[in-house]
Amino acid sequence: MNCILLGKNQQIIQVEQKNTERVYFPQFDVIRFFAAFMIVIYHSYIAWSGWFGVPGLLSTGDFKTLSAFGSHIDRFIKNMPLGVDIFFFISGYLLTILLVMEKQKFGKVNIPKFYIRRGLRIWPLYFFLIALAPFIISWLGEKQPEYWRTILLVNNFQTMATQTWEYPFAHFWSICIEEHFYIIWPLIIAFVPFRKLLPTIIALIGLSWGYKMYTYIFLPANWFELYLHTLSRMDVILMGGLLAVLYIRKPFEFRLNGYIIAGIMAFLIIVLSFDDASDFSNMFNGVLRRPVYIALLALPMMDLLFNPSRAGIFGKRNPLLYLGKISYGIYMYGNILVPIVIKKVMLTYSIYNMYFYFALVFVLSLIIPIISYELLEKPFLKLKQRFALVKTRI
Repeated sequence: MNCILLGKNQQIIQVEQKNTERVYFPQFDVIRFFAAFMIVIYHSYIAWSGWFGVPGLLSTGDFKTLSAFGSHIDRFIKNMPLGVDIFFFISGYLLTILLVMEKQKFGKVNIPKFYIRRGLRIWPLYFFLIALAPFIISWLGEKQPEYWRTILLVNNFQTMATQTWEYPFAHFWSICIEEHFYIIWPLIIAFVPFRKLLPTIIALIGLSWGYKMYTYIFLPANWFELYLHTLSRMDVILMGGLLAVLYIRKPFEFRLNGYIIAGIMAFLIIVLSFDDASDFSNMFNGVLRRPVYIALLALPMMDLLFNPSRAGIFGKRNPLLYLGKISYGIYMYGNILVPIVIKKVMLTYSIYNMYFYFALVFVLSLIIPIISYELLEKPFLKLKQRFALVKTRI
């Protein structure tokens, strides 16, 4: 098996001996892993702080009050849910690239096969965890959640209605939003001429921002609507699609000096140590705050994707590539594991060592998704390839 480059950028196609092209974006595998692990860090930190108080390194000594330095670390960790936005952006880019390639190659988008592919990718783990939930809830002695809206893929609307994060489905809202996008997006790619796709995406981003402005002005207690509604969050997914269409229209290179990349990342780290990315207390915050952050994060991602000098930067056997493949499992299992570790390990055995807690959560958040990927998800991913017109790597 060897590799070639598609166009001028780093979109790698794996060419097998049977002359079957497989589209593969190793950069996104690595980014997805870090995005997923950001969420694990966030959930484990919030849980520790809620059960045992502020970590001693960040407090003034009483485990209740943050120190001046600790308050900035606390704020940075609490901004890590931006990892979900990174997932959204990548999903928008990948789906658009693959669907447009399919349409250009075959003259149409096979919509039923697209839905089957998405179902085989998302549903096995999603519904396995729903089936497992009653046993976990009973084991932990937690309150039973509302199951049907999660089963029907409208968990985000359930959370909006109750304004309550229900364990173990609190983080399933993002999967539901992506599923809503998966329903609509192949129809748009299939029936909108390519020359009109760019203005269509811009109009849909405008619709998203218009809905957020409406929500901010007319709906009281609107935080949950701004954070969880599909229309509110689809702008970042569409931004990924916008980048894909811009590239397809006219392939380009995008190069950033290493110092510029370091400067952008340092700027984001500093700003996110002071700013609350989920503060929607005014119109700008509610509409544009998160898209602005993703636009800044997109710059180093574009350098990875469209800079020819980044070819092979991660190598073929880099463990980060494998961790990227299991990133969906890392995201799905991580938040479920945290209360289990606290109740069944830390409290049961009177262990109050913060380092042990984080190490155990992080290790389990890798080991269990690996097992899940190999035994549960991978067979469905292999089956998914039978319905792929544009082949991808599993």
